[in-house]
Amino acid sequence: MAAAFRTPSFRGWKAVVLHRPHTDRDNICRQLERLGIEVECVWPDLRKEHSEANVVVFDADMAHEGQFPWKPDIQPMPMIALMGTEAPGRVEWAIRRGAGAHLNKPIGSSGVYGALVVAQRSFEARFAYENKIADLEQRLARRPQVVEAILTLMLQRNCDAHTAYRGLRDLAMAGRISIEDAADELNARPGGADDDRRKA
Repeated sequence: MAAAFRTPSFRGWKAVVLHRPHTDRDNICRQLERLGIEVECVWPDLRKEHSEANVVVFDADMAHEGQFPWKPDIQPMPMIALMGTEAPGRVEWAIRRGAGAHLNKPIGSSGVYGALVVAQRSFEARFAYENKIADLEQRLARRPQVVEAILTLMLQRNCDAHTAYRGLRDLAMAGRISIEDAADELNARPGGADDDRRKA
């Protein structure tokens, strides 16, 4: 069953708007301020301290790579692109730059709240996905230690790989640790699994 949607509040957030002086920028700022968001307008460049902002709104038509102090593969906060053109190159650049939502120009008196919700959800999903990938990569890097522990158990207990893996899993569950940590502990023992049996 899907979790109930909670109406998010952005009161107390800080937004940085990367946009030259323009009516579009003024309209964005007014909408953000109505939501209780503190707004700072900058042009032409963001500074490193702007990575502490809760959201960045940027002009995808005029902005360029050199205006951002962090690399494209780093997304420190939700980002919203303001777009007056649908040129494929600019759309692709805005996405690569981390835009999780966009608003079409000219900017009117509404639309920012929805874009904030979408950008925040997109950012959270990307953050969770990247953490999951990092965890899987870390576990994959430790596969050789798991294989070593399974081979040790197979030799010492004269059993097949499936039974040895279950034994390693039991050790992990008993110690309330991951399979990888259990393998490291087993491999570090002078007597391997035999040492574990003597302690049991």
